[in-house]
Amino acid sequence: MGILRVKKKDGSEEDFDKGKITAGVIKSGASEEEAEKVVQEVEIWANTVEGGVVSTDEIAAKVVESLLGVNLKASTSFEEYRKTKTSESN
Repeated sequence: MGILRVKKKDGSEEDFDKGKITAGVIKSGASEEEAEKVVQEVEIWANTVEGGVVSTDEIAAKVVESLLGVNLKASTSFEEYRKTKTSESN
């Protein structure tokens, strides 16, 4: 599969950057090991997406889903941060 692309809220696209997910997950209170596990799950899922383009919202939803399995508190924190960030950009 080619390079995975991420469609941002403004419609622009950029290359998938697992470092951004790792940083966000760690900021939410997860350990580095937990973040690595989440990123791995998200990356595996993203590579199965038809067309090779995923939205930031789809990625965030998958991060929350994956975090639920490793760190409930970090999952809640990540979700709250995303809601705040989304409402600020609207």
